[in-house]
Amino acid sequence: MECEYCKKVLSCKSSLINHKKTNKQCLEIQNKNITNVLELCEYCDKSFSTQNLKKHLLCCKPRLKILYEQTEKKFELLLEQKEIEMRNLKEQKDEEIKKLLEQLIEKDKIIAKLEGKNDVYKVISEDYKDIAKQPTTVNNKIFSVSNNFINHPEKVKELIDNKLTTNHVIDGQKGIAKFAYNNLLKDDDGNLNYFCTDSSRNMFKFINDEGEIEKDIKASKLTSMLLDAGLKDTSSKIAINIWTNEDGTINIDKFQNFLSKANEILLMKEDNSIFRNELACMTSV
Repeated sequence: MECEYCKKVLSCKSSLINHKKTNKQCLEIQNKNITNVLELCEYCDKSFSTQNLKKHLLCCKPRLKILYEQTEKKFELLLEQKEIEMRNLKEQKDEEIKKLLEQLIEKDKIIAKLEGKNDVYKVISEDYKDIAKQPTTVNNKIFSVSNNFINHPEKVKELIDNKLTTNHVIDGQKGIAKFAYNNLLKDDDGNLNYFCTDSSRNMFKFINDEGEIEKDIKASKLTSMLLDAGLKDTSSKIAINIWTNEDGTINIDKFQNFLSKANEILLMKEDNSIFRNELACMTSV
């Protein structure tokens, strides 16, 4: 169908009607005010009929670009807010864990002081002391070297301060047994001077300062000696260094992995079973 004003041919009547209302050149020929007929897109400054403007806004590139930038900015702000919240939460948790560790260390110090005052480290009865002084014929030849460390915590403390390593603490009580075996229970020539004579009962023997064979049931004397020499404090410091990052925050994964091993050492006074069993394997005769 042909437009009566501009002579443009259109496919159908509806297209012709729309053409007469919206085509710029045709409207000029009709002497109609274009601004009264068309609406201006505020994003790209193009003119459209009311109906077409709505369709145009759905695909207007300048408008879509603005919407994209606004959405992207909102997302960035939201992401930044979440990162701040997570960082604050992590710092709060790290601080709580650090305080708990400090409280645990302080409690251990108090317990150690109380144990020292009440002499609770004496776990061998007077009967066992008398038995230990009696002559024995069981492998006396192996007790040719006196153990110079039992009842000498000042010597042991120096070794703990200088020889106790991260690897010992990571292995818990087994690591402490290896430390004792390599640093305390041998003489300068590498001869063992502390032996397990009955692994089923965790019976250990050594020669004391008086040159007498002395029993150490369940390695209680050796355990007490290590604790008296500051094993707990030194182990706690090493453990904290293991799971503390350079910026002072707590590495949660390392904390969870190594806390149980650190607690094994801290609780050796109450339960040294892992320590003495490992020691029995290494010193059995």
